[in-house]
Amino acid sequence: MTDQLEMIDIHAHILPGIDDGARNWEETGHLLEAAWAQGVRHIIATPHFSRKTDMEQLRQLKAGVRELAHRKGLELEISLGQELRYFEELPLYLEQGRALTLAESRYALVEFKPGDGFQTIRRAVRELVQSGFIPVLAHAERYLCLRETGRTEELVQSGACLQVNAESLTGGLFDRTAAWCLKEIQKGRIHFAASDMHRPDTRPPRLEEAFKKLSKKRICPDAATIFGKNQRYILENKVL
Repeated sequence: MTDQLEMIDIHAHILPGIDDGARNWEETGHLLEAAWAQGVRHIIATPHFSRKTDMEQLRQLKAGVRELAHRKGLELEISLGQELRYFEELPLYLEQGRALTLAESRYALVEFKPGDGFQTIRRAVRELVQSGFIPVLAHAERYLCLRETGRTEELVQSGACLQVNAESLTGGLFDRTAAWCLKEIQKGRIHFAASDMHRPDTRPPRLEEAFKKLSKKRICPDAATIFGKNQRYILENKVL
């Protein structure tokens, strides 16, 4: 566990059997234990959105995950959200509760196709902001169109927040994705690091490793900002 750091993970596929994340309760338990050992104290479960999703089932699974954590002696708080692949009617779905924001806040975790252009992402951000939501771009490092100069700055100025996966921060010296993430963090344009954990064997949480790397390199004045402090704005439903 990272000393004196209580992490909040806002992007995690820990609900069992609901998407491409944990396949069963055993895998969910392993993910919870791994996250706890790394210093995570609050997880927002974010299953992939589907128009066919049974919201009551999601709430029951969330309650079950919380109970599982407590049975294991882990004082983990579990909240609910969704990872939302953007579509034109998304603002309306959010307003009607047919799609979920993060922990019942105004923040919405939104993803795009890797090949989507900047105009698509910029338009989506503006539409969500105009509808009263704060878009959090999931794993922003995947969208190559954002690597052109000035584009992340424009999105942030438009009201978006950017999230990167912790695993993307752990690359070596010649890892272009890691280099881009670190540069954007230095410029203050990355607001959240999250695990995007799916399964213990393929995509486990790597938050502690990423935090230690940022702390060692002194990439930002306080690495804890993007691992826990900023996340509290979501839980308290306040504008970052």
